[in-house]
Amino acid sequence: MESQSSNGAQTFAAYLAKQYIAKKGFSFGTVPEASGLVSGSDIVLTRADGMSFQIICMIDREAHANKRFELSRDAVEEIGKQCLKYSGTINRAKMPVVIQIIEVGRTPISSVDRDRLKLLKRRSIFSKVVISAWIIDTSTASVWSNAPFNGRMAGRSFIERLLRAPRVIDAELRRPAAAAVPHPGFPFLTTGLLAILAAVFAGEQLYGIGPSTGLLAPSIRTLLAWGGLNPALVLQSGEWYRILSATLLHGDALHLLMNGIALFFAGYVLEGLVGRAWFFALFVIGAIGGSFLSLAINPATMVSVGASGAIMGLFASAFVCSFRLPMDASRTQIQMGLLRVLIPSLIPLATTATGHHIDFAAHLGGALSGSVMGLAMLKTWREIDPLPRFVKLAAALSLAGLVAFALAFVPVARNFHSYVLGALLVPGNELPKSDAELKARSADLVARYPRDPRARLFRAAALLDAHDAVGAERELRAGLSEEEILRTQFSPELEVRLRTMLALVLLDEGRSAEARTVAQPICAASASGPMREALDKGRLCD
Repeated sequence: MESQSSNGAQTFAAYLAKQYIAKKGFSFGTVPEASGLVSGSDIVLTRADGMSFQIICMIDREAHANKRFELSRDAVEEIGKQCLKYSGTINRAKMPVVIQIIEVGRTPISSVDRDRLKLLKRRSIFSKVVISAWIIDTSTASVWSNAPFNGRMAGRSFIERLLRAPRVIDAELRRPAAAAVPHPGFPFLTTGLLAILAAVFAGEQLYGIGPSTGLLAPSIRTLLAWGGLNPALVLQSGEWYRILSATLLHGDALHLLMNGIALFFAGYVLEGLVGRAWFFALFVIGAIGGSFLSLAINPATMVSVGASGAIMGLFASAFVCSFRLPMDASRTQIQMGLLRVLIPSLIPLATTATGHHIDFAAHLGGALSGSVMGLAMLKTWREIDPLPRFVKLAAALSLAGLVAFALAFVPVARNFHSYVLGALLVPGNELPKSDAELKARSADLVARYPRDPRARLFRAAALLDAHDAVGAERELRAGLSEEEILRTQFSPELEVRLRTMLALVLLDEGRSAEARTVAQPICAASASGPMREALDKGRLCD
């Protein structure tokens, strides 16, 4: 591996190989099944961790100017297939073998070389042997690859940094000591969060408003009363507490179960890795990030609930921080498990089994927040430290988040009774749209919604048309008796209409004193308008 160029200096291929060994976990040499690659290369490196299996073949054209990689794609693919027994299996799917061909020289990258190496690209994305070819021109510090995105996602930046940075001596090129990794232990905080989610869901069942929409599926009114996220209520009514309260709610038992499983898996990996302070801080940040993107993207009528945004934040953070773990099969298994949840959760192609739409905006917002935080933590995480830095900052964020979650349910408790009263009212889509419909349906509306003052008003109007003044008076007084509903659910106009109609009914019956008493609040509060004009015409405000 000590190749030298014509001037006696160590070639870049030899230097790059040492970097791969020191920084990327590769070893010199390979398995017997890949001996054909050894014969056609100057340097061969292998990385095997029990799950993934990767071979790098280097052609050192600084030492051998006319040498080229001569094996065909079919030959390389056949070698890769023989090496599949060294890769692991996830969900009964065999992990692919990755083979990289790297030609390193001091001559410009020619179209002839590019065309030659393009032929090595794998035939199908479903192939179990992933082949890519690279050309490095050390004279211009340029890199070409036939890998997707020109190798941007396959280590191109690592090579480019080595081309431009001053070389380090061999004494400094050694594998770093294994990072200090704390023992995961039992995820107590994760378990506590699961208990809180279950307790809140039990509250949704015990104090639900209106009939359920499915098996243990609270109604939309229940979710709104408990603090479900709705863009109109947040952005137009200023109910910002819903950004956090919605995180602890769930739309049905299956929703809670799936989120609970995902939270436990993320917590089992992350809580022991970054510590409880950072773990809960990441949960809070993911929840906020998911809610904000949900508000920005979703329609104003949508009601969103669930811890999915926070959980996706944890998964994204766990995936980034997992690169802190030793480079072995367990790390690959953890990363693959995290990706199996993350990737489907960010693709908007499905709905839940109960028909509720999945809030992919919240998933994406949480994942983006978690990724940013994970990168910041990993960047500042020293190898000698078992936990990320700035633990005091994480503790402060966690404490602030805990207080914010608790405070979010203060307005929920304060406004809950108003939602209970709202459930007693005629839904907007059932209100009569014409006088004829009003008369025809008034009795049915009163029977179904006896505490809605509007139903009483409609029924009174129908009874007056039928010359039943006694029945109309009864309905109007019943409507006016719902003082709390009139005060909290409607504008004053409804009470004005009820009082005006009742006063005029009493006046027609010759009970002018009672009529004046009923009309008095309107006379005192209103100086004009059609209702006041009707009362003035009857001389009830004199």
